[in-house]
Amino acid sequence: MSVQIVTAAELKQEMDVSVGVFDAARVSLVYTEANGVFDITSKVLTQNLFDTLYPFEGSYKSKGQILTKGVKPEIYETQSKTRRHIRGKTIFYDRFGKPYKRVSFKDKKQNMVRIDDVPETADAADLQSVFAELLINFKQTGGCALKREVYDGKKHYNVIVADKGTYKRYFDFTGKEERARKCQVYIENLKENNDNILWDVSADKPINFWVGTDKGSKMPYILEIGIDSTPLGALKVLPRTLKTK
Repeated sequence: MSVQIVTAAELKQEMDVSVGVFDAARVSLVYTEANGVFDITSKVLTQNLFDTLYPFEGSYKSKGQILTKGVKPEIYETQSKTRRHIRGKTIFYDRFGKPYKRVSFKDKKQNMVRIDDVPETADAADLQSVFAELLINFKQTGGCALKREVYDGKKHYNVIVADKGTYKRYFDFTGKEERARKCQVYIENLKENNDNILWDVSADKPINFWVGTDKGSKMPYILEIGIDSTPLGALKVLPRTLKTK
């Protein structure tokens, strides 16, 4: 698994999330790559009524190597805060990019578990490293077709990204028509993952990603994300800011 040396690149976006008629959350995304290493961090913060009913703040960070084909994660860290609890976990990967240890905490209680039952077919262990690979592939090929089997010691699922081609349509973010790639993401359960609504919704309905390419930096970026229907209505993610280099 040789490392591919790449030029430095960066993507920063802030996005608003709406569900039905509700302004639900704000999301920030920072992605960098340099000298064969990717680093991706996202943060979620509930807004308005959602913040009153179910305040939530989360951060997610992945880092690893960019290979000639695919990526090799090295570490994945999350931390979340709700009204009652602070939780976090760190997943450690071996030299082959397979998870081998998970350290988690809930408030002041910490737990360490060895991950020794990784399926041979699993080729990813966190969703963010899959997204990083999607960005890297898009830069190289202009397409987004991808399939990865994810296993983190608890959750086990397939991420299937279908490339639906390039279309020209109006986007709220730019306020004009743009040529963009439509990518549809399906998450296929391979076991029960009942602690996350994403798995329930996207198992039956695709997540639609519209990806544009910045003309100056040639960096792909998000123009829009949406799910046509959820229990509370359509979900839409619209960018507010964009910075690439």
